[in-house]
Amino acid sequence: MKHFIHILIFLVLSTSGFTQMYSVFVVDEQNEALPFVSCEINYSLNAEKLSKQTISSGNGEILLNKNWENIRLKLRHVGFQTKFTSLNSGDTRIVMYRDNLELTTFVVTGQYSESSVDNSVHKVKVIDSKRIEAQGAVNLQELMEQEMNIRVSQDNVLGSSMSIQGLSGENVKILIDGVPVVGRMNGNVDLSQINLNNIERVEIVEGPLSVNYGTNALAGTINLITKKNKKRFGARAEGYYETVGQYNFNGSVDFAKKSHAFTLSAGRNFFDGFSFEDTSRVQQWRPKEQIFGSFKYSNTFKKLTYQFTSDVFEENLVARGAPRSPYKETAFDDYFTTHRLSNALNLTYKIKKGQVLSVLGGYNYYQRTKAKYLKDLVNIEYTLIDDPASSDTSMFDLIFSRGTYSYSKDSAKINYQVGYDINVESNRGARIAEGQKQIGDYAVFGSMEYRPTSKLVIRPGLRYSYNTAYETPLIPSLNVKYQVTRHLTSRVSWGRGFRAPSLKELHFLFVDLNHNILGNQNLQAENSDNLMLQFVYKRGIKRGVYNFGLSGFYNSVRNQISLVLQDQEEQLYTYRNIGEFYSQGFNFNSGFKYKTYRTDFGFSWVGRYNLESANNPEINKFSYTPEIMASFGYEVESWNTTFNLFYKYTGKVLGYFDYELNGVSQFEIDDYSMMDVSVIRYFFKKKMNLTVGAKNLFDLGNIESGQFTGGVHSGGGGNIPVAWGRTYFTKLVFNF
Repeated sequence: MKHFIHILIFLVLSTSGFTQMYSVFVVDEQNEALPFVSCEINYSLNAEKLSKQTISSGNGEILLNKNWENIRLKLRHVGFQTKFTSLNSGDTRIVMYRDNLELTTFVVTGQYSESSVDNSVHKVKVIDSKRIEAQGAVNLQELMEQEMNIRVSQDNVLGSSMSIQGLSGENVKILIDGVPVVGRMNGNVDLSQINLNNIERVEIVEGPLSVNYGTNALAGTINLITKKNKKRFGARAEGYYETVGQYNFNGSVDFAKKSHAFTLSAGRNFFDGFSFEDTSRVQQWRPKEQIFGSFKYSNTFKKLTYQFTSDVFEENLVARGAPRSPYKETAFDDYFTTHRLSNALNLTYKIKKGQVLSVLGGYNYYQRTKAKYLKDLVNIEYTLIDDPASSDTSMFDLIFSRGTYSYSKDSAKINYQVGYDINVESNRGARIAEGQKQIGDYAVFGSMEYRPTSKLVIRPGLRYSYNTAYETPLIPSLNVKYQVTRHLTSRVSWGRGFRAPSLKELHFLFVDLNHNILGNQNLQAENSDNLMLQFVYKRGIKRGVYNFGLSGFYNSVRNQISLVLQDQEEQLYTYRNIGEFYSQGFNFNSGFKYKTYRTDFGFSWVGRYNLESANNPEINKFSYTPEIMASFGYEVESWNTTFNLFYKYTGKVLGYFDYELNGVSQFEIDDYSMMDVSVIRYFFKKKMNLTVGAKNLFDLGNIESGQFTGGVHSGGGGNIPVAWGRTYFTKLVFNF
């Protein structure tokens, strides 16, 4: 009898406890239950503010206590917009809307672990595969031409380069899956040699990430993330044709079994050359052929994931000369051959939840060869010209290793990352003193994220390195992110950046009848300060989202390395730390997505410092260049068709320099506009898609670059190549 009474009391108390609970159900737009929705509950109980985490049940049910007051819920589910809602009396159903247009985008550049763009303490711009496909971009050069605050320059032999925030490409770090791209000619990486056939997304961080990635990450960092194999078996084939004379083809095969995954890809890009004037041999845009291939293997064993990648690339570019007088039977032709090899091994060990050890290491090789031949146009025979001024081979190789330990938990007030970075670079060639030089850089770095409140994140960072060739600066940084309101986010960052002197600047030796250039082993690293402020307002609506962003920046570069005349009688040039450079500006951008409609608009105003203003009060300290960007996309679901438009206006560039004969001179580079359009049609459940489009609708070719002396007189000018006129393209993709 006694046991029966105890059981009865227990049942009564249990029933009383359950009656204090009630249910709400999470559903989608079709009133279908959503299981396993992550839910953060904020409430008040006895005047105390509390919170808890839970997950909806298999039928979308969430249990709440009747004694809780001021209940607010934050609901998150893959494929749906994040939902913030307050519960009122009688509410039993919460509707979440599908995010067909903007699934949560995760980034890795500069992060402790994979993080959403909104939660990143850095300002990160992401270009996904859909945008790459819509633009019809073949390489990184074409993709960057439509980006705000990035200016692309073209050299028809050395290739394309870019500047960010007014700082040149030698201050931009380019990575592929975190692996640095080597082979800078005149300080720049040729963007046209970085193909996008196997790229999932591109992450762009403006401002210095020198604490994380060391030298060259002064103006910004661009990290290309390759596609991951998620299929048991898959194959892809892609053909591309452009009316200027481009014929491209690439393909890939994916295979996965249990935890093992393999990807093998290869391709060929061929460009037939182009010139606005019809000539027999000489073409302004040189013909070239690119052949490339990649192998990737990954595996997960318990807590360890490892991935090995190997990429090979070869480019052959021909600069044909004009037939020689008087009989036009011979001509000089220059052949440029580039070889790239990149091998990397990435190990990731998940020690515990939120604790990750990662090690990345590998070897990169770059070789560029120039050879001059005398071609007999009658017999089609070639004779190599044995002249040091006409032929050259430059070789770079890099042995690198980078390791990090990251502690990152959403609930922790303090997260941190510590790591090391080792880079040993060699440069060989006839124009390097003693034929070969090597430079080693050994660094340790760390940063900490402190969250005093749920809205505020403070991240200080520091990097110390030892370099075998020059004295390295201590690199600090500070990033602050504050969630002003639910929809408004602010970011403030200050960072010290640096650019190491290149092996060429340290050890270059080129002496002949026309050249007398000597490197300087006493060079110091360029260093800079960057200050950025950003506000982003983002709000979701039913089946859509809109956002506005406003940001400003200021860069101060010291010890800038320049080539200067050291001995006028001997006409000896060398590299010196004499330069200063400043840039400043602001950006405004907005975006709106609703159902299958998307539009973006942006405006920027970039000011570049005029060095001569320090000695001439009549010269403005800064010359400003405006940029305008707009894009539009619309998908007709019933047709399986998407329409896209991209537009960018690049304003005039104005500057001054000290012209030896005529004093201070002014130069001006014309403004220009570019517009691309494309239509994508999907077939067979997106197993096949066809893209047709037009690039450079305004038929832009060369732009004027003028030089004016004394403010009024022309001191010469010329044309700068920007594009090869209006072209039409088509791309066909098969996914098996």
